[in-house]
Amino acid sequence: MKPKNSKERRNSILKFALLFLFTVALIVTAFFFDFNRVPFKENSVLRERSESVEKEMLFQKGFSDGMKNVEALIDSLDVPGQNLQYINARISSTIVDLQKSIPKEDSTYRYDMYTNIVNSYVDIQEFKAKLNEYDGVDQRIEEYKEELDRVRKELTEANRYLDALRR
Repeated sequence: MKPKNSKERRNSILKFALLFLFTVALIVTAFFFDFNRVPFKENSVLRERSESVEKEMLFQKGFSDGMKNVEALIDSLDVPGQNLQYINARISSTIVDLQKSIPKEDSTYRYDMYTNIVNSYVDIQEFKAKLNEYDGVDQRIEEYKEELDRVRKELTEANRYLDALRR
């Protein structure tokens, strides 16, 4: 005895088999692309990031060395008997070299940070120069105070002498 709906059963089984094979093929294809293409792309992206981090570290090492050089030169401004014009010229040239070494394509906050550091060194150099100008001010102020006291005494004596002459 043959079932009456054998044609419908066969069509349903064929549709199920076809849909099952399509789903399995889709999953296998997804795994193939996922395991073959994505890791290579991820590796290349990670390599690029690693290279950029290494470049940044090299730049930071060079920038740090330049900063130490500027600091040493600025500290040498305090040593008496130094040629201040020559040291200031060397500081200026080192600061210019630091400014030129800052990469332009760097991200904004890092570029601003490096620029602010360079500007701080320029300000420190200017303040040191002003400080050296005021180096003997305390001694001159003491001399002026002594001279003022002497002149006041002379003025008091002159006023007494004038009062004595008026009487």
